[in-house]
Amino acid sequence: MFFGFRFFLIGNFFLVSFFAVSQVPDGYYSLAEGKSDQELKSALHEIIDDHVPFPYSSSFKDTWNILRESDIDPQNSDNVILLYTGESVNGAQESSGWNREHVWPRSRGDFGTSLPTGTDVHNLRACNWSVNSTRSNYTYEDCNSGCENTWDNKYNSSLRIFEPRDEDKGDVARIIFYMDVRYEGDISGEPDLEMIDDIPQSGEPYHGVRTTLLNWHKQDPVDDFEIYRNNIIFQSQENRNPFIDHPDLADYIWGEYQQEPWNPTATLNEITLNQNEIFPNPITRNSFSLKSSDKFHTLMIFDISGKIIDEVQIIEETIDFIKPKGIYIFRLISNENQLNIKVLVK
Repeated sequence: MFFGFRFFLIGNFFLVSFFAVSQVPDGYYSLAEGKSDQELKSALHEIIDDHVPFPYSSSFKDTWNILRESDIDPQNSDNVILLYTGESVNGAQESSGWNREHVWPRSRGDFGTSLPTGTDVHNLRACNWSVNSTRSNYTYEDCNSGCENTWDNKYNSSLRIFEPRDEDKGDVARIIFYMDVRYEGDISGEPDLEMIDDIPQSGEPYHGVRTTLLNWHKQDPVDDFEIYRNNIIFQSQENRNPFIDHPDLADYIWGEYQQEPWNPTATLNEITLNQNEIFPNPITRNSFSLKSSDKFHTLMIFDISGKIIDEVQIIEETIDFIKPKGIYIFRLISNENQLNIKVLVK
């Protein structure tokens, strides 16, 4: 990934917060290149397996310490942002002001808070006590009837399903993908976790619903909060969530590209970013304008993983653009050079 800093949107401006964060090391995913389906999943498992674990609670560095940094509020470094509610609360008020949500519940695999599964910070999020209790160990699924509501999260206690608010759907999906790949039961004491396309019974090492989570993954793309969080956890645990670094991996393991070999797409590691040629940025309607359209003849559009998703011949100053919310890289090409622009779609 090419982000050395984290960009936050405040009003119509980006505030750049100069956190020194890690990036994906060169060759980190090389073992997975050219693999497909279950071979790809196995290769990813080998890459992210055997991370450095930290205790759940300790007088030394523990999961509280890491979460206070990984889930930090960009507008107030004393606070953390809570999953399911988006609240900003004092990070120092751990246990009393917020608690730790196991996105893959502890009871679904019976791993409790033991190392490494129960303390894996990729699976932990700062969370509101009440909403965490309401979510219980319910399966992630769209709630279409008999639903109750809390903080824009919908749930059905009889069906034991929980649908997070739209802002969190992709986040929880990518955490579930990570847990499925990371924990294969190949080491003594570690569970074999499996994401299934059904609502599993309590106590089983299964979680779902796979089809729904794959949809949420696409509906709510990777954002800067997740990228920063992934980098911070990597500094401590020394492993990454591949589905944040390369969102397309989900399709190669569980989706439409299962039989095709995976290779990282166009790298954007060395690009120079310029924010001044696109208006408005963030894009808040179904089109945008180029300030210097006469210089450029082609627009290439990349998603956050570096995958090309569109290519447009530039004919007019105003260009139609209807894409899901998220972060994109626009590459404007002229006869002399090219310009890369980071664009947020709201």
